Amino acid sequence: MYKLGKQKITVWPYRANPGLMISVLVATLFLSACAGNSRAPGSGGEFTIERAENRWNAVLTGDYETAYEFYSPGYRSRKSLADFTYELRSRRVHWTSAQYKEHSCLENSCTVLFDVGFTVIRPAPGLDKWDSSQAISEKWVKTDGQWWFLPEK
Repeated sequence: MYKLGKQKITVWPYRANPGLMISVLVATLFLSACAGNSRAPGSGGEFTIERAENRWNAVLTGDYETAYEFYSPGYRSRKSLADFTYELRSRRVHWTSAQYKEHSCLENSCTVLFDVGFTVIRPAPGLDKWDSSQAISEKWVKTDGQWWFLPEK
């Protein structure tokens, strides 16, 4: 306690216990390391991220057959590979890049966020193309131990 004129100022009324402070610091570092390591081997998040990145790599390189294999079995049961390939090739939007940003997971589902670059061919009269990027949120679901991309309807 210090006196400043007539005022009494209490800085910290307790003595610091070095052993307690070190224990709290070690526990904090340990917990933050566990929480921040979502890409560690064996975690569900890592596998989803790898599959999501591989799917985007296949789409970006035009390997639609490989990209198709990442889609959920339900999606593939109602859309053939030929229809899937035709749909991607006939779009006016062409993806140019995909950069993983973040993800959040529950037990059997993950939402993965990518920053996706794209080019739109002839978006308006007099404009040949338009380049841009946008954050895209993807849904992945785990079925029978495997992660699958689940596109929006």
